[in-house]
Amino acid sequence: MKQKLISVIIPCYNHAQYVERSILSVLNQSYRPIELIVIDDGSSDASISVVEKLADKYDFMFIKQKNQGVCKTLNRGIQEFSKGDYIALLASDDYWHSDKIQEQISALSQNPDSEFCFTQAFEFEDSAPDKPLRIFPSKPLTGKVLNQVFLRQHVPAGSMLFTRKLYDRLGGFDENLLEEDWDFVIRAASETSFCAVSKPLFFYRSHAANIMKIRSRRNIFQQKAVLLSKNYGLVSPLLWFFSISSHFIYDHFIYKIKGFIK
Repeated sequence: MKQKLISVIIPCYNHAQYVERSILSVLNQSYRPIELIVIDDGSSDASISVVEKLADKYDFMFIKQKNQGVCKTLNRGIQEFSKGDYIALLASDDYWHSDKIQEQISALSQNPDSEFCFTQAFEFEDSAPDKPLRIFPSKPLTGKVLNQVFLRQHVPAGSMLFTRKLYDRLGGFDENLLEEDWDFVIRAASETSFCAVSKPLFFYRSHAANIMKIRSRRNIFQQKAVLLSKNYGLVSPLLWFFSISSHFIYDHFIYKIKGFIK
């Protein structure tokens, strides 16, 4: 049986010190065939030089553009350049286990009603790359998970693998949002069952420049409120109220208390 083509999109922005490992983790996947598309989103460091050398050596697609942000870059990569039956995403400062895609394709083949698969993530710091800060989610949720993912985003974005048909039905990532991955997960859960690989096959690098560490909790909650309100019609009013209230409490109170405790 002919293997399905996997398109992998890596948006790169000022990650010259990390992007090579990200790219090589895709090229070294045990699964074939894979189509790699790297888009530099207006980097001001040496990222372009690093990626150009790798593209010359390994012959993957490399596109350079003025800064447009992650969401627009992902949509452009998928809509304009990808040809795959399945789509996967990877940030240029993160990387994958060599068997990630193979394990996910196997999981999807065992769950024919699912068009969306994810894995656990191994979060680490540069100073201790072999010591996990955490493995998340601790218990991946599978099946019909709309209500659960509406309460919180528990799907690591860099671990997602989904069908091109699902992406097209959903209309891609919402470019009006900063929490585009959670919005996509919610809408995907309204369309299909989820399956998961309960192994940490996605390696998430925690560092000071992570977007969630730069933004204020007030801004983070504002964006959560926007996406939850956008998807209000997908769940019961009570669940919507509970979700938005719990995030308000967390972002305005609990997060600060946790900081004081540390």
